Amino acid sequence: MILDQRKTTLAYRCPSCLGVTTSMIGAFSLSGDLFKLKCDCGNSSLSVEKMRDGKFRLTVPCLACPKPHNYILSREVFFGSDVFVIPCSVCGIDICFIGKENEVSSAIKQSNDEIAKLLGDASIESLKSDENENTLPDPQILDILSFVIADLNDEGKIYCRCPEGHGDYELSVGADTVAVRCKCCGASKELNARSISFANDFLTADSLHLK
Repeated sequence: MILDQRKTTLAYRCPSCLGVTTSMIGAFSLSGDLFKLKCDCGNSSLSVEKMRDGKFRLTVPCLACPKPHNYILSREVFFGSDVFVIPCSVCGIDICFIGKENEVSSAIKQSNDEIAKLLGDASIESLKSDENENTLPDPQILDILSFVIADLNDEGKIYCRCPEGHGDYELSVGADTVAVRCKCCGASKELNARSISFANDFLTADSLHLK
């Protein structure tokens, strides 16, 4: 029997104490389909869920948003990246780091420097999103739609009027929709950005057709 020896370093920034919690995670750690990484302060945790199609759903606490973010990553990205950094879609601060140990450490240091410059004399409260701003009703919706679209693009499963493999796609975000548009032929598709149930259903999409 050949054992799966793949492993990666996983880290996230705790919104409570601002510390970074890091752990090495391997295929066997996910044998139970769910892995939790908890901060030493006891006030937050990151979870990784193995999905039926082999992808991984990450639930990551955020410094600026009241709810955690959901991300869908392929097995190749999760175990094969030198470093994959996930920022909050609202404030732009890096909240999750995945990859080789040295590369993750470097990315965390860079993120710490950027946060120090950003905060200055302010506090973390200044990064909290204003409820009255014209943003998506739930940042998780944008996270889910964006990552599924990226996965479909990587797999060549977005189709437009261009010959197969020749489309060039861009993503635009509005108050109510997330739109995917081909810059070559102009075909586009708008996705509902106000429904978390639609976003969750979209997780199982195996293709996207633009008109």
